[in-house]
Amino acid sequence: MEKRVLKLLYRSLDSALKERDRRKLDSALTESKELRQCRDEILSLRRAVPEGADRSFRAGFEDRVMSRLRSAPEVPNRLEILAESYRWILHRLAAVSVFVLIILIAAVLLQDGMIPKDAVFYVSDTTISGILQVPVL
Repeated sequence: MEKRVLKLLYRSLDSALKERDRRKLDSALTESKELRQCRDEILSLRRAVPEGADRSFRAGFEDRVMSRLRSAPEVPNRLEILAESYRWILHRLAAVSVFVLIILIAAVLLQDGMIPKDAVFYVSDTTISGILQVPVL
């Protein structure tokens, strides 16, 4: 079955064809059993759709659907949710990074002797030497 003839068949169901196209379609219908079956199927579907629509939707269906759509809560933008989750993660990452940075700076300062360990830990040499000289019973 040719696509052009099938298009003519569809057009003939929706509007009037020119005389030349009508003759071409009629001759194709008389020659092709497959095209006649296709036409019959299309016509039966076209009859079935309006009949089914009357039974499946009650009166006021459109109004009920539209009122439900209007009253539905607004769905947040997915990008906003993603940005909020990134913000949450980055706040925690920044806090941990600052903590690690403080520890690293303190370790470097203590290691290079810029800050005396005794002053940091409140320990002096005299205290340590006094503790070590305590007699043990």
